[in-house]
Amino acid sequence: MSMSEEPSREIVTFGKNELIWQSLLQDNTSMLTADDVHESWLRNNFNFVEESDNIAGLRSPQIGGIYAALAHIRSDERSTATVVMPTGTGKTETILSMVVAGKFKRTLVIVPSDALRKQTVEKFVSLGLLRELGLVTYLVLNPKVMAVKQGMVDSKEIDSFKDANVIIATASSLANYSNDDIKSLSNLCSHLIVDEAHHVVASTWNRVKEIFKGKPIFQFTATPFRSDKNRVDGKIIFNYPIKQAQKDGYFKPIEFHPIKEFVDDFSDKKIAKKAVSLLRKDRENGLNHILMARVSTIERSKKVFQHYEKYTDLNPIVINSKTKNKKEILDDIKNLKHSIIVCVDMLGEGFDLPQLKVCALHDIHKSINIMLQFTGRFTRKFTGLGNAKFVANIADAKVNNTLEELYSEDSDWNDIIQKIGTKKVSSEKEYQEFRQNFDSKGSNLLEQGISPKISTQVFRVTNSKWKPDQFIKFQDKNHEITDSTISKNKDTLIFSVKTMLSVPWSNSQQINDVSWDLYIIFYDKKTNLVYVHSSSTDGNVKRLVELVAKDAVKLTGENMFRVLGRVKRLRFQNIGLNKDKSDLRFIMYTGTNTKEAIPELEAQRARKSNIFGKGYEEGKMVTIGCSHKGKVWAMDSDSIDVWIKWCKKIGSKILDETINTNEIMKTAMQSEELKTYPKIQAINIDWPEDILRKNESRIDLLINDNHQSIINYQLEIKKDNILGNNEFDFILKSDHEIYNFKMSLNNEGGFIVSGSEKIKIRIGTKTQSLESYFSDNPPIIFLSDTSIIEGTLRHYCEETFAFPYDIEKIEVWDWKGIDISVESQRDIKISNSIQYKTIQTIKDQYDIVFDDDGSGEVADIVAIKNTQDEQLIIDFYHCKYCSKGSLPGARVDDVYQVSGQAVKSVKWVNCEEKLFERLISREKNRLQQQKSSRIDKGTLDLLVKYKKMSKYCISKYSMYIVQPAISKIKTNNDVLSIIGSAENYIKETTGINLSVISSK
Repeated sequence: MSMSEEPSREIVTFGKNELIWQSLLQDNTSMLTADDVHESWLRNNFNFVEESDNIAGLRSPQIGGIYAALAHIRSDERSTATVVMPTGTGKTETILSMVVAGKFKRTLVIVPSDALRKQTVEKFVSLGLLRELGLVTYLVLNPKVMAVKQGMVDSKEIDSFKDANVIIATASSLANYSNDDIKSLSNLCSHLIVDEAHHVVASTWNRVKEIFKGKPIFQFTATPFRSDKNRVDGKIIFNYPIKQAQKDGYFKPIEFHPIKEFVDDFSDKKIAKKAVSLLRKDRENGLNHILMARVSTIERSKKVFQHYEKYTDLNPIVINSKTKNKKEILDDIKNLKHSIIVCVDMLGEGFDLPQLKVCALHDIHKSINIMLQFTGRFTRKFTGLGNAKFVANIADAKVNNTLEELYSEDSDWNDIIQKIGTKKVSSEKEYQEFRQNFDSKGSNLLEQGISPKISTQVFRVTNSKWKPDQFIKFQDKNHEITDSTISKNKDTLIFSVKTMLSVPWSNSQQINDVSWDLYIIFYDKKTNLVYVHSSSTDGNVKRLVELVAKDAVKLTGENMFRVLGRVKRLRFQNIGLNKDKSDLRFIMYTGTNTKEAIPELEAQRARKSNIFGKGYEEGKMVTIGCSHKGKVWAMDSDSIDVWIKWCKKIGSKILDETINTNEIMKTAMQSEELKTYPKIQAINIDWPEDILRKNESRIDLLINDNHQSIINYQLEIKKDNILGNNEFDFILKSDHEIYNFKMSLNNEGGFIVSGSEKIKIRIGTKTQSLESYFSDNPPIIFLSDTSIIEGTLRHYCEETFAFPYDIEKIEVWDWKGIDISVESQRDIKISNSIQYKTIQTIKDQYDIVFDDDGSGEVADIVAIKNTQDEQLIIDFYHCKYCSKGSLPGARVDDVYQVSGQAVKSVKWVNCEEKLFERLISREKNRLQQQKSSRIDKGTLDLLVKYKKMSKYCISKYSMYIVQPAISKIKTNNDVLSIIGSAENYIKETTGINLSVISSK
């Protein structure tokens, strides 16, 4: 231990930690203890002086926060309390006042960063502005402050904390403390305060909070959500909204100066130019403002700095985590030597520079919480400074849902930030209200982010016998109920159980495994059904139900398989059967063998035991499993409210007498292992499901070492590709290139893919040859009978179904003057093409008509209409030509490919975000090539607007085939069956209709 002195300050070091005390006297007062300081607080009153026009004092939010905190201690000091105050309204002075006015004996203050720790220490050492504002007199001594600068080296270090009134530490330094060390710290401290609580990592905070349980805990934050996206828990005892802060004049108004640049390469230049012009104008008006350019990465800081370094008179500087002499640069910035700063989030908590007034947002924040904090750095009121100004590109495609209103044309940031800030706190208050619907004793359960597996057992009960409070009797010597909560209307019960299990390798009663399980029970009063979820497999559900719903009857048997009803294109993954043979009581069929189960059931040689499959319901992919014994499940996990909705749907099917379980088995799809390809026309081929589930814009093809986005390439079948042998030819195609591939079945029950070109695919960080990728992830082949082929498996319907298209639904257009052998209008707008004719015919019906023709297309034409900001009508038009010189007729060759294109486009239905991103990306690529726009009606701005609207509007889709080579009066059953098969597939997988436009 060493000691050094300043005239009125003494510092005692304990390792790297420092105990600091600033005396109010010039004589030697080092003999005073922390108890002496605390005694001075007890003997003297705190003066609650509120500022007014002529009187300096506490601001309105400060005095409100202090009163709320002190009242909370008197009323409910055992719960964590949250104080919400916007950045720049004086949180630190509020904390100082709380500690002194509340006469806290020893307080632990946790801050998120070293910079903020240093700033907070300096405030506490001198009590900040408390004396200057007349809140305390010189009889109130300054606190002794322990600045914790490192993790625990020796547990004995905590003894030195006894000499402090206030202990200030970062969350990261406490992360290195053991639980015993934190317990020792808790025993020393009377109160816990967390500043900038949204920055504290959940794991660290939960550990400290749990150990400090029972002591007054306060959290200060500008937003009720942490940076790790979890809630800042605790009761909000005081909320000072941003709107009120602006009204009271603590924030300067915000000016938003948008630029609009859809080509990313030009965006940085335009943002920099606009921001610098605003800075120069401010400085010309006598305002000593500084510009900060915000970027997301070090690499970006270097690139963006190139747009500022030419303004040498403004002495631009770039600073990031790898910058040398960072302290000196920061000091220069504080001394106003640099008027332009390019940084990577370096000027956060703890760095206060009122002159920061112009902000160039080259990279936007992903989180609204961070954005709210960030704007507060620029809006602080200071004499001689003007309004905050923000510059951003409103065409930035990376804007997320929450930020969209902020980054829109003509947006009023003052109004929007007020709304967003209020909405964030209101959201948290609503969540607290939701929690209040449950027994407060179980509040910890609802804080754990419960996401149960989607599964249930179902029971029928009479209302008079539903007694959810009786669940407590479930506890016995092996089952300890550790936490529970029940809704006030008594329909939902949630509890956790700790179970002691014997181990298989010992008979000792002293050695046990510990299992933690979750139970959820929901009672639907309308149907008198009770749904029970249990993560345990110990078979205690029946015992539990008998307690809460005496004499309840478990639903089992054949009716449980009704849950498979109304699932289209149902494909069984496995089927378990019970047989009556003594030597074989149970048999499981999986994969292609599931079709063997059907004859066994039809001949009544077996009974259904359990079934699991996947298919489409209400146009969305679903998985569903069920068993004769009464369990129902899906391959998913979700929130409790989603689980309850799922249970209600499951229950309605089980009670539905119109669902025939035997018909379900007959009409479900089957699978077969292929030795040769069937003699059926292939109508299209698409990328594997692995790619369709990913963001295609992040997948590249490497062709001759050149990176090409996969969105500009598509797979196509070769013409006249009727299968029938063990090989299948297809092509990889862009607007300018064609590459040949062949998929071959082999004698070993496998397949290989070979190509004529050495093309690689990069997904994330993994790069491999496209041949190799296809061999592991086979493309999907669509056949004219609605079956599909994936690798060596063909999925089909057992019975032969004909789906002829209703000829009366075919719409006839007049194609006079149109060359029906010319499909695309191309970028030169060929006026006698099928596509041009279609666009001219339909464009008055829509707000946007988008020419998406070309490799990687969604459809030849995508047309969109906004209906009163409530619904977006999105229609896909697939156009097709015929051979030169052909007249309209009934040729199947004229419908195979266009039907396949329609089938292929179902992947875009109900995927609005991906759809709009694809269209916007393709338009940007077209403009970058300096070609004509793909938008024949509407604008790119409107397309971007509809992308944003799609997140809250209902979307209604339709599909059209436009083929003038079909003659309605000449068409035949072969043509209608091909179109009908496509219609059936589209209807079953998406729920939307297919329309056909033809010649007379």
